[in-house]
Amino acid sequence: MLALQIITIVFLILSYIIMTSIMIIFERDKPRNLIIWSIVFLFTSVVGYCIYIFSRSIFYKKKKSLSIKQQEDEVYLNLIQNDIVNNDVSTNEELYQFNKMAYNAKLTVNNTYTIFDKYNELKADLLSEINEAKDYIIFEVTKVNKYDFSDILQALIERARGGVKIKFIYDSLISRKILKQMRDNNIKVHRFSKHNTIGRVYANKRNLISIDGRVCYICNLDVKNNQLIDKYDIADTFIKFSGDIVQEMNISAHQDAIFAGNKFIEFKNPEIEKTYNNSKIMYVANEYSKDIELLIINAICLAKESIQLQLEEFIPTESILSLLRFAINSNIEVRLMVPLKTNRHSKYFASRAYAKQLALIGANVYLYDGFIRFNAITIDSKYSLFGSFILDREHLSTGVQNIVIIEDKQAVDHFITKFDEDINNSYRISNAKYMLLREKFFKNFV
Repeated sequence: MLALQIITIVFLILSYIIMTSIMIIFERDKPRNLIIWSIVFLFTSVVGYCIYIFSRSIFYKKKKSLSIKQQEDEVYLNLIQNDIVNNDVSTNEELYQFNKMAYNAKLTVNNTYTIFDKYNELKADLLSEINEAKDYIIFEVTKVNKYDFSDILQALIERARGGVKIKFIYDSLISRKILKQMRDNNIKVHRFSKHNTIGRVYANKRNLISIDGRVCYICNLDVKNNQLIDKYDIADTFIKFSGDIVQEMNISAHQDAIFAGNKFIEFKNPEIEKTYNNSKIMYVANEYSKDIELLIINAICLAKESIQLQLEEFIPTESILSLLRFAINSNIEVRLMVPLKTNRHSKYFASRAYAKQLALIGANVYLYDGFIRFNAITIDSKYSLFGSFILDREHLSTGVQNIVIIEDKQAVDHFITKFDEDINNSYRISNAKYMLLREKFFKNFV
C-alpha cells in the first residue's frame, strides 16, 4: 500500500514537472500565464493540463487564421493591383500626411456621395440599388434587427433568385430564421469571426455594402425595436459612395468575403462613370494593425483651429486623450458629443467619465439625449473622418473597421450643421453644472 502511494506521488510530481516544462516553452514571454497555469496544474493535475491544451489549440487556430488572412490579402492585392484606378491628384502637404498615415491609401477625386440622416431614407435608397443589382452584392454587417430587416431581406432573396451572386457576411448573432431563409434561397452566408473566444481578434465592424462595384454604403444596420419608436431621439448618418473610391471599398469587401468564406472569388472592376466633381476621398480599412488609431492621432495633430467629435462611444487610448488635452491647452477648440442612451451599458460610465475629463479642462462637451449611431470627426472645417470605427480602446485594437477621409465643403458643412442642431437636444457638461447633470444622467440611465 505504501509503495503504491509512493509511486502515485512520484507520478504526479513527474507529471507536474513535464506539464510545467512544456507550458514554460510555449509561454516563456508571458510571466503572468506561467504563474496562473502552474497553480492550475498543481491543484488540478491532468484535468488542468487538458484544459490548457484545449485553450492553446483555439489560440493557435486563431493565430493561424491571422497568418492566412495576411497571405490572402497579399495574393489578392497582387492579382488586382493592375486594375485599380490610379489618379494623378495633386495634393497639399496636409492631405499627403493623411495619405502617409493611411499606409499610402489611394486618394481619389472622381467621386460623388450622398449623406442620409434618417434610417428610412437610407433603406429606401438601398432597396432601390439592390433591385437594380445585376452581378453581385457583398453585404457586410455586424448584426441586424429581425423585424426591420425584413424588407431588405426580401429584396436580397428576390435578386438571388434572379441570378445575382450575394454574399452575406455577419459578425454577431443573427436570427437563425433569417440565416435559414438566406441559405434556402442561394445566398452565401458566412460568419466572419469564427473563433468566438475571449479576446477574439477578428470582430468585423465594417458595416460595408458593395453592389456590383458601382456603389458602396457605409451604414450601421444594427437597429433595435425601441430605437424605431418616435419617443426616442436618434442621431443617424449614413453615406452612399460612387466613383473611383468605390473600387477601394470593393477590394476591401472582396477580401473580407474571401477570408469569411475560405474561398477565392473572382474580382471584376466595373466601368466607373466620370463625374469630375473634385470631391477628394480616401478609404482606409484596418485589419490586424492599429492604423485607424494612427490615422485619428495624425488628424488631431494636424488641427490648428478646431476639432469636432460626434461619437457612439468615447473611450480613447492614452495617446488620443493626451493629444486632445494638448489641443485644448493650445487654444484649439474641441467639441465632443456622446450619447446619454446606449445599448452597451458596460461602456456608458467609462465614456461619460472620459468626456468629463475634457470638459473640466475647457472642451465643449455635450451629452445627446438619445442614441448616436455614427462616428464622425471634423478637423479645422477642412476634413471629415467618417466610418464604422468606434473610439474604444478595445475596438481600435481588435475590430475590423474602416474610415473615409473626405476633403469636401459639403460633407464638412453637413457634420458641423448636424452637430449644431443636435446641441439643441443635448446637455452640456461643465464644472459648475456637473452635479445637477449627474442626477439627470442617472434618471435617464434608470
